[in-house]
Amino acid sequence: MNRVWSFLTIDGARQYGGNTGYDDDPEAVYRYDSDVANHLQVQVGDVVFVRSRSNVLGVAEIESVHVGEGQKDRLRCPHCRATNIKQRQTKTPPWACKSGHYFDEPLNEPVAVKTYEARYASSFRPVSPELTVSRLNEAVLRPSDQMSIKEMDLARLEAFLGGNADGLLKRYVGRMSVPDETTFARDDDLKSIIAARRRVLREISLRRGQKQFRDRLIRRYGLRCQISGFDFAAAIEAAHIRPYASSEDNGAGNGLLLRSDLHILFDLGFVGINPATLRIALNPACMCSGYREFDGVLLFVGETTGPDPSALAQHWELFQSCLLSLP
Repeated sequence: MNRVWSFLTIDGARQYGGNTGYDDDPEAVYRYDSDVANHLQVQVGDVVFVRSRSNVLGVAEIESVHVGEGQKDRLRCPHCRATNIKQRQTKTPPWACKSGHYFDEPLNEPVAVKTYEARYASSFRPVSPELTVSRLNEAVLRPSDQMSIKEMDLARLEAFLGGNADGLLKRYVGRMSVPDETTFARDDDLKSIIAARRRVLREISLRRGQKQFRDRLIRRYGLRCQISGFDFAAAIEAAHIRPYASSEDNGAGNGLLLRSDLHILFDLGFVGINPATLRIALNPACMCSGYREFDGVLLFVGETTGPDPSALAQHWELFQSCLLSLP
């Protein structure tokens, strides 16, 4: 899953924390080093909003990240050696540190660093003038005034991209994947392609089951549907035999790995598993093309003892009650 960032750039060289020497070309390349927070997180394919202190300059997709070795000047307070220093434009002495020391010249301490260049020239596009720095800041996931590279929530910025960024947006949405955990920020109020896609993926994640529960079952049975043998990972879900809402049981004995459609039929009581024989039984309403072949097959349990018989027995009662309700 690609991420979204804002890059703070300043015309000419920028200075932060006593570091000097970042010389950017805002519409083409952003330079940073191993002292900058999030420097290892930025990857090819990530979306970036390039901004100055007063304006959002544009949006782009990172095409390459070049890593090198370099040296930079780290400026320190001569009194306390702090790097949190600033050059004042209208006061003397011109330099001050966070501890309240004032001085004419900072100490210069050259240090070795890894250098990074994030390049994005061919995909850079302007954004709507309505996207202000203030609105950009509202989309920061973990706000911090001290970071020049901040992670963003693209769903909250989508309305300001403009038509010339449609391709970038579609590529981002196409790379979105089902999350390991359902930890999305609440975005039900957003009318955006990304928010809609998140809602779909959240539902898929919930259907697949809690990650630890699903992983536990995969270790037990392998990544395959225990009824059909289907082994396409994206369609395999972790099913509770006893509903979790009533049992709060995420143990392997209360779970099955099922193809998504069979999971639905199992939850509805249209598919049962005989607890004595471990053979699959289908409601006659399911005896149609694509399902008839599973009636009577043996549940796959590998070299294990299989699910908890008492859990299967409880679900078997649901299956039997559904049979009785047939017209």
